[in-house]
Amino acid sequence: MAVIVIDPGHGGSDPGAVGYGLREKDLTLDIAAKTCDVLRPYAADVYMTRDTDVDMELAQRAALANRLGAAYCLSIHINAGGGTGFESFVHVNAGDRSLALGNIIHRRVSSFYKSSGFVDRGRKNADFAMLRLTQMPALLLENLFGSFLSWLKPPSIT
Repeated sequence: MAVIVIDPGHGGSDPGAVGYGLREKDLTLDIAAKTCDVLRPYAADVYMTRDTDVDMELAQRAALANRLGAAYCLSIHINAGGGTGFESFVHVNAGDRSLALGNIIHRRVSSFYKSSGFVDRGRKNADFAMLRLTQMPALLLENLFGSFLSWLKPPSIT
């Protein structure tokens, strides 16, 4: 059975993007858990690099995926910079399989966000540790931006 590793970004003392009382590390953990739930009925063993709020070095996360012999690794994040939309990243030296799987996942997630009015910022290349240190095809998703957190803030009662 194929092994898929889902990496919820940040955790422990690293909150990631923060706004309106929400932290990226919590949101990525929730997104990752839901992603695992969707994937589990398929012919794959699905693991998360963390399933609680713990500190975990990027090298440890990649080493776990490598040790499990994962067929694919997906790292989940929320962009901290200013802007809007969704983007995904493969390693700058990504192989054909990584590019092909990355394109499939990008199209699916982008389509979901576009249906809610978010822009597709595209498929990009980067030298992120989770892409560089893993020995299997890998993709890093930046699910919107921290600025979208304002939508989740409850309206003030006046």
